[in-house]
Amino acid sequence: MRKHHNKLYYGKYRYKNVFDMPWAGILYPTTDDNLQQMLDGTHRDVLHLNKNFWKVDSKVLRLAKFIKDNRSKMQFRIQQTKSIFYSNKGLASKLVCEFWEYWNGSTTVDPKVKKIEKNTMICKRLPHGSFKYQVHLKKDTHKYLTHQEKQNLWDFLVRNTNSCLVSSSAIISFLTDKDKQCFQGYFYVEDAKTLSPIYIMAGRAIDKVIKFEKVKNASN
Repeated sequence: MRKHHNKLYYGKYRYKNVFDMPWAGILYPTTDDNLQQMLDGTHRDVLHLNKNFWKVDSKVLRLAKFIKDNRSKMQFRIQQTKSIFYSNKGLASKLVCEFWEYWNGSTTVDPKVKKIEKNTMICKRLPHGSFKYQVHLKKDTHKYLTHQEKQNLWDFLVRNTNSCLVSSSAIISFLTDKDKQCFQGYFYVEDAKTLSPIYIMAGRAIDKVIKFEKVKNASN
């Protein structure tokens, strides 16, 4: 998660998400009529843009549908190679999950995200060799997550097994609906880029995030 600001974007949005989408310019003009033509298959299907030829393919259609379905809940800008979306938490979570492979980073005005910077521990070796963050869930986690937030978090963890490690049977049972309650627990995340969408999706349920910093002469 990038630096924090104290002014809402466009006077009402807390989250700014940036995506590397050099192909997104094919959506212009981003009117509902034009996007619907793409979804209906009646729009031109090839465009020369940013030194490449881009087709109206599945990723373009996903973005067209997302914009059309959520226009009233966000502001967005499609630039030469990047697309920027301003929204509040629920849509920010959905956006990052939907277009994770293109996600570049986030900025937020939400003061809760400052918890990411707390609780730094020095170590000789990172946990399990590569994980820099240990995410601790609150006591009575089930009271802080809606069913949709819980499902989004589990889907994200499953899709990113190379950068997330969940070994707690209690957390797994809760997130997969085998248990209705969860009384604390933690899981590991490899880097800050992976941690940011987790905080967007489940920030209310996070008690603390411990950051591990690898130092050659650490005592532990």
